[in-house]
Amino acid sequence: MKKIDKPHDKLFKEVMGDIETAKSFIQHYLPPKIVRLIDPESITIETDSYIEKDLSEYFFDLLFRVKMQQEEGYVYMLFEHKSKVDKHVSLQLLGYLTSIWKKTVPQPLPVILPVVFYQGREKWEAPQWFSNRFSNSDRMDGDLKDYIPDYKYELFEISSLRDEEVKGAKRLRIYLDVLRLRALREKAAIREAMFRVAVTISELSRTEANERFFQVCTIYLFETMGKENFEQLSELMETVSEERSEKMQTIADMLRQEGMEKGILKGREEGLEKGMEKGMEKGMEKGMEKGREELLWKLISKKFPKASKKYFERLKSLTIEQLDTLGLALIDMKNEEELKKHLM
Repeated sequence: MKKIDKPHDKLFKEVMGDIETAKSFIQHYLPPKIVRLIDPESITIETDSYIEKDLSEYFFDLLFRVKMQQEEGYVYMLFEHKSKVDKHVSLQLLGYLTSIWKKTVPQPLPVILPVVFYQGREKWEAPQWFSNRFSNSDRMDGDLKDYIPDYKYELFEISSLRDEEVKGAKRLRIYLDVLRLRALREKAAIREAMFRVAVTISELSRTEANERFFQVCTIYLFETMGKENFEQLSELMETVSEERSEKMQTIADMLRQEGMEKGILKGREEGLEKGMEKGMEKGMEKGMEKGREELLWKLISKKFPKASKKYFERLKSLTIEQLDTLGLALIDMKNEEELKKHLM
């Protein structure tokens, strides 16, 4: 399981955590039969997360409370960051749904509409109906089917969007085109999408929220699209807004500087770590050497009880290899004179 990519986490929350952008997404990308039931003015964001703590570094969620047919309901949005199809997402969602429902007891349970964002390049082939997770559900006896819980999640497959299908508020369109860049392969299509991103960014009003979005978006682009494409986007930006292009380059320069500083710091840390490892190796080697000295002196004292202690001091100056050689020679020594030859 791959951890959430932090730049993408920030960008998603910056975009979809904005009520107006969320309204735009709901109005343009949810099924019309659902949209007509929702009162867009009733949308509010819920701050609670229903993802278990041990999974929070892999998934994050956004939950919106809306009114559906004058009834309180939820539009539940789970962003799935994997680049591959996740066949278990319906089971994960079921856990989140029950967590939400538990908080509403003893009140009647609200309707929850789960929406899965998917940005991978492969075609999404996981079943959207939960009942399809059960083996042979289509051929199962009717009486047995009564015991199978069921629900459906809505799928928003970003890579399948065509140029003309990218709609909605400006920040939403920028976000979707930015994500689509990762799925596009032809240079002409990539350049066209980048130009649309540049033009739409240039059209953003200079509000605090838009400036924050521009910064988060630039950081995401810098860290995900590669140096060549980022430079190309910056050049395209310059043709429509010199001010935005300059800010984009300033942010990029700061990120490069930060990256260099992190690299230097990491290098220092690795150097320190290696130094510590080297020190530990030397310490262990010294310890082994001292152990050999003491053991060898005990053997010498046992074989030659009258041996001078000056021999022990001499042992301290020998290397491990010399100590091993002396140890082997000691076995066959007949007198102290032979020992003296090795130690004097």
